[in-house]
Amino acid sequence: MGLTVAVSLLAAVCFGVASVLQHRGALRARPRTPLHPGLLVELAGKPGWLAGAAAQAAGVSLHLLAVNLGPLSVVQPILTVGLVVALLLQRLSGRRISRSSLLAAGLVMVGLAAFLVVTPSFAAAGPVTLAGWAPGLLLAGAVLAAVALAGLLGSGTVRCVCFGASAGVLMATSAALGKAWGAVLHSGGLVALAGSWQLWAAVACGALGTLLSQAAFQAGPLGGSLATMMAIDPVIGVGLGVVVFGEPFATSSTAAPRALGLAVTLVGVILLATAQRAAQGPAARSGERPLSQV
Repeated sequence: MGLTVAVSLLAAVCFGVASVLQHRGALRARPRTPLHPGLLVELAGKPGWLAGAAAQAAGVSLHLLAVNLGPLSVVQPILTVGLVVALLLQRLSGRRISRSSLLAAGLVMVGLAAFLVVTPSFAAAGPVTLAGWAPGLLLAGAVLAAVALAGLLGSGTVRCVCFGASAGVLMATSAALGKAWGAVLHSGGLVALAGSWQLWAAVACGALGTLLSQAAFQAGPLGGSLATMMAIDPVIGVGLGVVVFGEPFATSSTAAPRALGLAVTLVGVILLATAQRAAQGPAARSGERPLSQV
């Protein structure tokens, strides 16, 4: 379990770095209609954004390794550390960090520690048939449809938050599908993996999630979009781990502290997003998007 946690933390760091760099690139891109593929084409020509894409690719690789080493219900909550990393990067770039931000970051770390310290042992195997995936995919699909529609119909902060949530759902779903790759590789090798629906479904989720995340970054401050991604990702991830892979969330004696730890983590993420948005100042609240904001 220690290796799973370490690899997950490294993935979170990469995602935090990637989010900051990609957010800056998205703010400098020409505004387009929601989910226009031309956004990614333009961003691909920006060196800073490409550096973020490289960090994201490293994060995805580490993430896939982590979910094949341990349970989704452990890996996905650890990714919330990425938001704390983004906060530290703001500080290193010269931005002032408020006490409320530091408190929120502390809540994230304390809640995560409480969640992980009572992790139950597990022995789960991925389902073989599509029918075994159906309940989890329907759950994720229903949430995705609701928040994506709200983002398309809304604007400003609503669009930023909803597209961020949509990206979070897709990230968690892609991770769940990636967790099945290890079993497919073990049973049939690269040929079996190349022909598996789990591979291409994960790739599709990843591509759409990337487009949604960049649309969220372009719609508003990083705090709101990244926080909603980080808040919904562990919830969907834990749900898919339990429903699809049969991972035990907790034993009867650890259910309360584990649920409390996850709740504290999510509250910290939300408070951190609020603090970051408040720190944007009057320009951000009036709808302007200064290029220097992180």
